[in-house]
Order: sequence, then C-alpha cells, then structure tokens
Amino acid sequence: MGTFEIISLVLNLLLGSGLIVTLVTLKSTIKKAEAEAKASEIGNVDSVAKMWRELAEKMETQYMNVNEQVDKLSREVNRLRAINSKIVRLLDRITPENLVDMVEKIKQEINSSEENNHPFSDSPIGRLQNSANAGHSGTNKNS
Repeated sequence: MGTFEIISLVLNLLLGSGLIVTLVTLKSTIKKAEAEAKASEIGNVDSVAKMWRELAEKMETQYMNVNEQVDKLSREVNRLRAINSKIVRLLDRITPENLVDMVEKIKQEINSSEENNHPFSDSPIGRLQNSANAGHSGTNKNS
C-alpha cells in the first residue's frame, strides 16, 4: 500500500463515517445546552428576586400597620395613665365630709376623659365603653 492509498483510506474513514460532522454537531449541541442552562438560571434568579421583592413589600405593609397600632396603643396608655394619675390625686383628697363631692368629681373626670377621641372607638371594647357611657350619661340626666 502506498502513501496515497493510506491517505485516501484515512480521509474516507473520517469523512465517510460522519465523525467530523458528529463532532461539529456535538460541539454546537453543547453550546446550545449551556446557553439554555444560563437562560434558565437567569430566569430562576429573576423569579427569586421577584418573590423577595413581593415579600419585602408585604412585610413593609405589615410593619406600617403594626407601627400604627403601636402608636394608637401608646396614646391610649398615656391617656389612661393621665386618668389614673388624676383619679389617684382625687382619691387622696377624699375625706368623710367631701366623699360625695369627690366621687362625683372622679366620675366626671372619667366621663370627660372617655368623651375625648378614643383611638379604639371602632373596636368591640370601644363600642362597649361607648354604650356604657351612653347609659351613664342617660342616668345622670335623669337624676
């Protein structure tokens, strides 16, 4: 066998068997798979970022609601502390001679404090207090 025949045989094997075409196709298939994987990864990252953003917005809304409730409760606590302080001062001044007058002053103090803007007037407790106050003020008018 001559050199020409060996070269011809090798070229026939390479080109005839489709080895080169297979290698080129395999290389392009690998590149395509890598590109799809990268696109999928980017899509997943976008999806996770969107979920985190939505969660952060929801938590911000909840935080604002809780913060608003804490502010209302703080105002209510301060209001009740002031009422308690006034009542304690009035109770300290009670003597047997002025008992009736002081009790009436305490009732007036409680009623006037409750007539102020009550931050929880729309709550069940606030409605109960409002109905109780309406009953008290009705009985005071009849007396």
